[in-house]
Amino acid sequence: MKKIIYAIVLLILIGLITAPIYYNLETQQLTVEVRKTTDGSYIELSQGITHYQQANKGADKTVVLVHGFSVPYYIWQPTYAFLAEQGFHVIRYDLLGRGYSDRPDLIYDQALFDKQLMDLLAGLAIDKPVDIIGLSMGGAIVAKFAADHPEKVNKVIFVDPSHRPFYSDKLGIPIIGEFIATVFMMPKAAEGQTSDFYKPEDFPEWTVKYQDQMQYKGFRNAILSTLRNFAKPDKLCLYEKIGNSGMESLLIWGRQDKTLPLTDSVRVAKALKTETFIVEESGHLPHYEHPEIVNPKILSFLLD
Repeated sequence: MKKIIYAIVLLILIGLITAPIYYNLETQQLTVEVRKTTDGSYIELSQGITHYQQANKGADKTVVLVHGFSVPYYIWQPTYAFLAEQGFHVIRYDLLGRGYSDRPDLIYDQALFDKQLMDLLAGLAIDKPVDIIGLSMGGAIVAKFAADHPEKVNKVIFVDPSHRPFYSDKLGIPIIGEFIATVFMMPKAAEGQTSDFYKPEDFPEWTVKYQDQMQYKGFRNAILSTLRNFAKPDKLCLYEKIGNSGMESLLIWGRQDKTLPLTDSVRVAKALKTETFIVEESGHLPHYEHPEIVNPKILSFLLD
C-alpha cells in the first residue's frame, strides 16, 4: 500500500514539475529581426522599447489610443484608421509587456503605464495637450493620466473602462501564481478573448492574431504582474477626480458586455458626471464591432 501511495505522490510531483514546461508557450525572444517584420515604429523610452504607430504627424490635433489588459494596439484598427482619415494626428502603441513592446522585469502597476505614456509623448516631442481614448484597462490608465496630468489633456474618451479590482488571491501567491498562470490561464488566454465580442463568429481571425505575441518571452510575467499590482486597487477615485475637474469626457459602453457589464457604467458615469453612450448588439469592444456607430460619436465629441 505504501508503495502505491509513494508512486502516486511521485507522479503528482513529476506532473507539477513537467506541466509548466509542457504548457510554456514562450519559446522565442523579441529581437530586432522580429521587429523588422512588423508594422509601426519603435522608440527607446526609460523602461524599454515601445512599439507605436502614428499618422498625420504635425496635424493640429493629436489623439492617443490606449488599449486594454492584453490585446495590443491592433485592437484600435477601426478607430485609428478613421481618425487618420479625418486628418487627426493619431497615435496608438503597445503597452509594456504586450505586442512588440519590451517586456521588462518590472512591477506592472499604474505608475509604470503612466510613465510609459508620459515618456512616449515626450519622446515624440508632443508638448501640446492631447485628446486621449482608453479601452477597458486602458481606461484606467487614461483616467490616472488625465487626473494626474490635466495640463496634458484636452478631452478624454472611455470605452468600457475598467474601474473595479479584477484580481485573484491565488495568483498573488509566489510559485503557485506562476504555476496557475502557466498551466491554466495562458493556454486559454487567446480563445478567451473572443468572449469580448457580441458575435465572436464574425471575427474568426482574432485568436490566431492574439497568439503571435504569446510566443515571446516575458508576456506571461507581464500579465501576471499586472494582475498582482495593477488590478487590485479600485480606480473609481480617478474618474471622480476627472469629473470634479470639469474636464470634458465621453463614456461609451456595449450593452452586451460580458467582461464589464453595462451596470458598471452607472458607477463610472456618476463619477465622471457624464452620460453613457450605449451601443446596441455589442460586447466589450463596441468600437470594433460597430465602428459605423462609434466613430461618428467620437468625431462629434472631439470636434465639438
